[in-house]
Amino acid sequence: MKKLLYVLALLPFLVAANPIDDHCPQHVLAGAPQIKHEGNNQYLCRMGYAVNYNYATKVPYFVVERITANHLGGSASRKDDFREDTEIPVAHRATLHDYVSSGYDRGHIAPAGNFTYDTKAMSESFLLTNMMPQVPGNNRGIWRNLEQYTRALVKNHGEMFVISGTIYHAPVKSIGAGVAVPTRIYKIIIDPKASKTLAFLMPNEDLDPKKLPTYVVPVSEIEAETGTNFLPKLPAQLSSMRTAKGDMSRW
Repeated sequence: MKKLLYVLALLPFLVAANPIDDHCPQHVLAGAPQIKHEGNNQYLCRMGYAVNYNYATKVPYFVVERITANHLGGSASRKDDFREDTEIPVAHRATLHDYVSSGYDRGHIAPAGNFTYDTKAMSESFLLTNMMPQVPGNNRGIWRNLEQYTRALVKNHGEMFVISGTIYHAPVKSIGAGVAVPTRIYKIIIDPKASKTLAFLMPNEDLDPKKLPTYVVPVSEIEAETGTNFLPKLPAQLSSMRTAKGDMSRW
């Protein structure tokens, strides 16, 4: 991590900051991801993560988090206290009723298992601004395996930065009062010490967990699909973190 932070310190920052950079920069490494169009969204800083929430879909564009080995294996237990986020205006707020009998899970974007170190952090993970309508077989299968794999990497390497989010392709299906169902979902894992990334992009479908390696892509592929710059302050000399396709066997 020292290597990357040293290079970042020498970089003249020409990119625009956003509220994550201003108020909770501890959750990101190379600057907060920058979406293509601002103005119909809201940033939220939480104890264990930060969110860019999309008013149009009532689902986050992305959630960012820094996970360390000290965050894992704590005693804070899961309470399943799913609830509305009152910081979001009512007109743009997802509700519990939206998910009732929808056929979709309230799928965590930043998973509860990352927050056993603190009861407040655990509870905040159940806010609906950290949820997406997720196919049950995906949420409880391949996505759960990816979450567990990410935690295993943290335990082995000490620290990871993670960006997870949603993608929509027409026709977009919605549940309840306009909560949009993502067609694809992604997770980007950043190793600050080795200056490398491992990114996954998959459909929001019931998938075979054993095929997780087939969904590995370069970060640049997800950037092209979303129009988001996930590493806006990344120095040019570390561009391979954006363009190289990771290999799970080398992590």
